[in-house]
Amino acid sequence: MQSLLTPIATQPAPSLPPEVKGWPWVGALPALIRNPIAFLTKAREWYGDLYTLNLGFAKVVVCNHPRHAQHILRDHIDNYGKDGAFWASVRGLFGNGLLTSEGEFWRRQRRLMQPHFHRQRLATLLTVMVDAIDESLDGWQTTVNEHTPFDLMPAAADLTMRVVVNALFGTALSADELAEVGRNMAFALDYMTVNAATQSLPAWAPVPGRRRYRQAIAQIDAAIYRIIAASRQATDGGDHLLGMLLNSVDEETGERMDDRQLRDEIFTLFLAGYETTSIALVWAFAYLTTHPTVMAKLQAEVDKVLDERDPDAPITFVDLPKLTYTRQVLQEILRLRPPSYWSQRTAVADDEMDGYRIPAGTMVVWLTYMIHHHPALWPDPEHFDPDRFAPQADGSARPTRHPFAWMPFGVGQRICIGRDFALMEGTLALAMIVRRFQVRAVADHVPQLGLSTTLRPKAGVRVHLSSR
Repeated sequence: MQSLLTPIATQPAPSLPPEVKGWPWVGALPALIRNPIAFLTKAREWYGDLYTLNLGFAKVVVCNHPRHAQHILRDHIDNYGKDGAFWASVRGLFGNGLLTSEGEFWRRQRRLMQPHFHRQRLATLLTVMVDAIDESLDGWQTTVNEHTPFDLMPAAADLTMRVVVNALFGTALSADELAEVGRNMAFALDYMTVNAATQSLPAWAPVPGRRRYRQAIAQIDAAIYRIIAASRQATDGGDHLLGMLLNSVDEETGERMDDRQLRDEIFTLFLAGYETTSIALVWAFAYLTTHPTVMAKLQAEVDKVLDERDPDAPITFVDLPKLTYTRQVLQEILRLRPPSYWSQRTAVADDEMDGYRIPAGTMVVWLTYMIHHHPALWPDPEHFDPDRFAPQADGSARPTRHPFAWMPFGVGQRICIGRDFALMEGTLALAMIVRRFQVRAVADHVPQLGLSTTLRPKAGVRVHLSSR
């Protein structure tokens, strides 16, 4: 008989995820800064899908597989909060909108806003989108006439800014105000990462760009609050998203959004409709101009769908479901170059993932870029292939992929409310550009990844335009 003093065998406590080797004091930070994508790819190959990254000033657990995103964003969502310097910086720009809020307040805001983003409601905005895109493309024609190289980055930003502002506000902004909002929004989004890194410094510290950042937010706020006030005075609120939101009433509480809440939600919609879509369009042509077979297939679909009737007639909501390959191109671009390429949460209580211990207080980062390039999920992941998103012969979506393998707009209950808006905007813009222009690459110009707040091309994407 076993002695009562014999210790009972117990399972060893789970260990922490393996740690990437680095240097004293700075950890792996120098290697990460030098070439982030190459470093993160090697780290996944050497250490697996889940590992600890020592950045010198902090250690973070890095997640590379959609099962981790499912664990954090769906299965254990209440255990992972939006704390720390990164989210403090995001809140400094976006306030307490859907992107940053949590708990019951988030649920209330989602209830108020969700009905306005159903496809049937978005259909009412299609004419606004088409008119704004046409107006922007008229300006591109100057480049065609001058036969000069054209940088798509500022042009696409102007296009999507026109779309999102007109859809949100109607025609409440003049051309000069529109340009000012665009400049301020671009600066604020770019500076957000710097702001996160300098959050711990005192307010009086001379941080480069900090004053300009605050001015940018103040100037955007002034424009938004002015439009909110004008919309409240209008008898019908206006035929735009802001007007719809002004009239939204929470069925459970009978409450409406105040001006501050409207401002915060508008900032969140800017991110999806302006930044995400403009970056996707620029990367789309970076790939299309070097993949002539894909470009030809895209042009053939656009020509077929849009020229079945009057070729000069604008795109309608009926045309959108027929632009299947156009949407596939956009989806593949969002896989290859997801504008929001990472995000993070902080563990509230002790947890376990993949058999590893995740202590309370651990910062957990999932890399959307690496999930989108995981070789076990995406064969030949660097290859540009829109047919990855082609429906099956019976018209249904392909079922073999993990449901969180493609997540440019997030996943789970916190998926971006502007997803369908952004996809509709991107599909329309892509089709209308291809219908109107032949886009060719500039010789010796190879777009490079630029890792900032979003995944923009480092030095733009230069092309030649000619009329089709």
